[in-house]
Amino acid sequence: MNVRNVLASALLPIEAMAGPFASVLKKPRPGRRGRKPAGSRLVIVGNGMVCAKLCQLLVERKLNHHYKVFVIGAEETPAYDRIRLSSYVDHRQREALVLRHEDWYSENGIELVVGAEVTSVDRENKVVGTGDGVEFDYDLLVFATGSRPSVPPIEGAGLANVFVYRTFGDLDRIIAAADGKQAGVVIGGGLLGLEAAQAVQKLGMRVSLVERSNYLMPQQINQEASRLLEKSVAEMAIEVHLGIRSTIIREQAGRLGVELDSGGEKHVVETDLVVFSAGVTPNSELAAGCGLATGLKGGIIVGEHLETSDPDVFAIGECALIGGRSYGLAVPGYAMARHLADRLQGEKVMPFGEPDVSTRLKMLGADVTIVGTPLEEGRRLEFSDQDHYRLVVLGPGGELRGALGVGEWPDSGKVQSIFARGGRVREREQRYFLEEGVLAPGGESLSLSEWPDDRIVCNCTSMSKGALSACLDSCHRDPDLLAAESQASTVCGSCRPLIEELCGLPAGAEAPVARRRMLLASAVAAFLVLLAIFAPPFGMAESVDSWRYRVDGLWRDRILKQVTGYSLLGVFSIGLLISLRKRFSWFRFGHFAKWRFFHATFGIVALVVLFAHTGFRFGHNLNFWLMFSFVGLNLLGAIAGIVAAVEAGGRSGLAQRARRVRPVLTYAHLLLFWPLPVLLIFHILSVYLY
Repeated sequence: MNVRNVLASALLPIEAMAGPFASVLKKPRPGRRGRKPAGSRLVIVGNGMVCAKLCQLLVERKLNHHYKVFVIGAEETPAYDRIRLSSYVDHRQREALVLRHEDWYSENGIELVVGAEVTSVDRENKVVGTGDGVEFDYDLLVFATGSRPSVPPIEGAGLANVFVYRTFGDLDRIIAAADGKQAGVVIGGGLLGLEAAQAVQKLGMRVSLVERSNYLMPQQINQEASRLLEKSVAEMAIEVHLGIRSTIIREQAGRLGVELDSGGEKHVVETDLVVFSAGVTPNSELAAGCGLATGLKGGIIVGEHLETSDPDVFAIGECALIGGRSYGLAVPGYAMARHLADRLQGEKVMPFGEPDVSTRLKMLGADVTIVGTPLEEGRRLEFSDQDHYRLVVLGPGGELRGALGVGEWPDSGKVQSIFARGGRVREREQRYFLEEGVLAPGGESLSLSEWPDDRIVCNCTSMSKGALSACLDSCHRDPDLLAAESQASTVCGSCRPLIEELCGLPAGAEAPVARRRMLLASAVAAFLVLLAIFAPPFGMAESVDSWRYRVDGLWRDRILKQVTGYSLLGVFSIGLLISLRKRFSWFRFGHFAKWRFFHATFGIVALVVLFAHTGFRFGHNLNFWLMFSFVGLNLLGAIAGIVAAVEAGGRSGLAQRARRVRPVLTYAHLLLFWPLPVLLIFHILSVYLY
């Protein structure tokens, strides 16, 4: 029987295992319009966090050289971190929160215009105009106009010393009004309301919090979790008023009186100022004014690729209404920015699906963890004690749909990881969670956002959050530099998302350059494996005068044969050492992504040495099975490397499918590795003994 046919038949189980993933790779994805020609003008209206993220992605992908980019922002300050806005009352330095300074935009060829409000959009002539009469032509237009605070129809909302909480300007006005004052009222008990209450309290004022619902944060958590949150807020000396049906603000004796009606009972809270932080409304009036489709309650309606009713106009962030919903968190906005950057680059991408709205926050003395959509219907597993409330919501097959926690949750990182990969919570984990509140004994300390400084982040190198935080500034908040400096995430890489989170980046993917290198090395290795399997073996010379004779001396000369053989054994030993890397405390140098790339290129080296030793001749009996094991090992490794590179690409549909397939390939790769020592021992013995 032909050796190639035997090998092809023997590889059928591997092909069957890889088949489903291969079909995923070959499956056509929804098409989309390609990018505009070089030199096209891309105008972005709005310069908030999502716009800054889009600009960052444009620069990373060198699209700022392909497009002429203009950014027009209404605020005087470039994009800044609204998530940490309450810290502004501590340091009063806008620069501390600015994400990208004006020099960064100019250095990267992006024209930034601040303090200019776009007042008109002429879609027919593709021109946008600002209030001071300046016009900008565009080929592509992006609305990133964000949202504004919602002010409910309350009597007295227009009085002096009544403010909203959203921008630097808002905080400047609140700070000025709070000087020498004693009390403030915050209307809104959601996420934004709690942030505003924290800011007002930092100004040294006594704070009262007013919420229409019967419990705090009704859009994000349930009533059981809210009870514990209310306890934490009360411990911070904040007076909470829940279930308020109507509110009236009146002037009285030089101060303000906030009349609260909880359904029959009325009482008045005396205060010096009032802050509205009761939700947001998408800024979509400009889009509606130029004829774009908008929602009944605001928001620019976009399709599955973030395009508006005009194919040359897009909307991202809080102003976008996708599937009837707008998202008021930064992470979904960043996901939209990545999706749009893919489109502008000319890539074909999966439709923009429901983004991850997971949140971890610490405010007013409370840790709150929200994973996925915990308020959805599903099987509820709850754990609570005096200081903690935890909820896990599962689908019919045990898949994790969402989770919610108030109070410290040691393995919230593990829960987040399960959700991110679309995983399931096993039955024994469910039972343990109901009894102990964690999925496994001792939990798994993967959550980072609100840990104390002495908590270990990287178990492999025993690096704590405090030690890592001390390196942040010197490493310029770059995850790669931080990993190289501290060695955290360089062993197994499982804490890499936490390192990125500590640096202030969305958790997720390796750098694009690292992914491309990994993909290229794995693809080359796969090509060499296929060459070894299907290409005819290198023919032996029939005459000493033939040029082949000088080449096939590798296989005729006994000394050279031993040199290449022991070289192959050395390659095998190094590969074994890499697979056991985590077990050795001294083997922790280097960045994990670089080690992955080295492992992929190592397969290429192994195949080259294999050719030098065998000429890709499979032989018979023991030699055949040794070659089969070695070539099959490299084939699985190459496929696993390709899948890992795809998986590291983020949250696209293909990356999520790769995330589910890769563990199978990895385990198969490891399984096929271990017969090699036995086969090699018999091979060496057969050469020397027979």
